[in-house]
Amino acid sequence: MSRYNLYYYLLFVLLIFGAFASMAQNDYGLKIMGGSALAFGVIFLLQLITYWRYKGVSNWVLMMELPGLIAIAAILSMRVFYIRFPFVEVVFGLAGLMVITSYVIRIARSWTDLYSKSKAMAALVVLFLTGITSYFISLTLVPFIPMVAEPFGVAGFLFLILFAIGGIVKNQILVDGERLSVFSYILKVRDRSIVLASLFILFTAYTGLTKIDFLPKMYSDKFPQKYFELVNLAESGKDKPLKGKFRHEEFKEMYDRFVDRHIGQERK
Repeated sequence: MSRYNLYYYLLFVLLIFGAFASMAQNDYGLKIMGGSALAFGVIFLLQLITYWRYKGVSNWVLMMELPGLIAIAAILSMRVFYIRFPFVEVVFGLAGLMVITSYVIRIARSWTDLYSKSKAMAALVVLFLTGITSYFISLTLVPFIPMVAEPFGVAGFLFLILFAIGGIVKNQILVDGERLSVFSYILKVRDRSIVLASLFILFTAYTGLTKIDFLPKMYSDKFPQKYFELVNLAESGKDKPLKGKFRHEEFKEMYDRFVDRHIGQERK
């Protein structure tokens, strides 16, 4: 994964830049964030193709994780650009379930592999992976059971905080005759866990700071604010489709007709 580190760094910078641009009421901010999400999906796709080309499907856990991440990144990008397709929530849920399953297996394997070598290292690595898993459970449940999704997100953040505190307290741990910090051990694995944990922490920090009004919410001037409120209700599972359509889809259709009618009259 080290060959992609520069691209990850640039995408993090773009995400932060896009978020601040959107908070400053610049419409291009959300587009930058949508493009960044799509770029993450492309990187995950390249990793999948590279692994498949050289090693086939020998690591079936990875074969679940990467397709799931690709689908999640693509759908999050499409949401920014107001693109929907039938059963998108089902696809999103299945993608999330694939990633969750892969991380549950990784948790079990990490505990089994490390317990005999170092109980402290095993516990800290499991805390780290459990935090990421909890975040994915939260992300997956948002369209279906939003009331349950939020506690899982909070739990994920707490697990990662406990992991960070434990890593600082237990600075050096003896594993197979080598003294390592848990941070260096995780970096040696060279998977996507650090990237995903960083993304989730950034999202949690932003969500928390907006709730206390320390940071403004993201903004787009493409549609009236009511449209985005309806979209948020649909994405949180609080709005159900009526005759196959969500309220924000009906709102957008009426708004587009209104704009076309009035702009057409002005041009005439």
